[in-house]
Amino acid sequence: AANFGWQWQHFTQEDQKYADQFLGWIAPVTPEFFKDKIVLEGGCGKGRHTHLVADWGAKEVIGADLSAAVETAFAATRHLDNAHIIQADIYHLPIKKEIDYAFSVGVLHHLPDAHRGFLSLASKVKPGGHLSAWVYGAENNEWITRWVSPMRERLTSRINPGALLHVSKLPTAFVYLATKLIYRPLNRVAGGAVARHLFYNNYLMAISGFGWKEQHTIVFDHLVAPTAHYIPRGAFEQWWRDIDATDVSIQWHNKNSWRGFGRV
Repeated sequence: AANFGWQWQHFTQEDQKYADQFLGWIAPVTPEFFKDKIVLEGGCGKGRHTHLVADWGAKEVIGADLSAAVETAFAATRHLDNAHIIQADIYHLPIKKEIDYAFSVGVLHHLPDAHRGFLSLASKVKPGGHLSAWVYGAENNEWITRWVSPMRERLTSRINPGALLHVSKLPTAFVYLATKLIYRPLNRVAGGAVARHLFYNNYLMAISGFGWKEQHTIVFDHLVAPTAHYIPRGAFEQWWRDIDATDVSIQWHNKNSWRGFGRV
């Protein structure tokens, strides 16, 4: 939590592309879905999604986070009467079972027990309410679990975040140049016929529209996390069966992650 708290107190920028990115993570949910609902975000980080949900007409939205990122989230949403930020452990949320819709984006896979975090979030949704979750997938990420994760666990997550901020600029430069000079142009040529053969094309194209600051945030995020689980589809499907969810939709997102939505 400390590493992520530092991250979101440093990377406080806003980006107009956040809305589309967020909707990609929680599809098939649309902005209209939030109207007059009581919403819970499990792991709000700097509050960018809490802010969007409030703007989209939620009756109330509660953003919960264990880290010091709540300071940034509060600063970003304090002007919104329907947005509330609390510092709380996702395993022990001080919230009644009165939530219409709960979601967690990019958080559960960083918990020591991702499944337990999912169950805790689901336990706050009232009968007939809905839940969304987006997690890293095991599929197509073998290169990360084999090469990047050991380096992250043994080195980058252990060094001072301030030092990592500068160290991470080098891999960010490679990602930034590749997305701007290779992936984005080739995806615009011949319907992306050539680009489809590029390594990790779907994801790198998805982030190619972001500028340096946001791409640096993404790279830093992958290197600073002490824990990162990559969830197989079968395990993710079981999570939804464990809460007896109905009308479940599980989709492969950017060919590297899973997004799920269901009625609780």
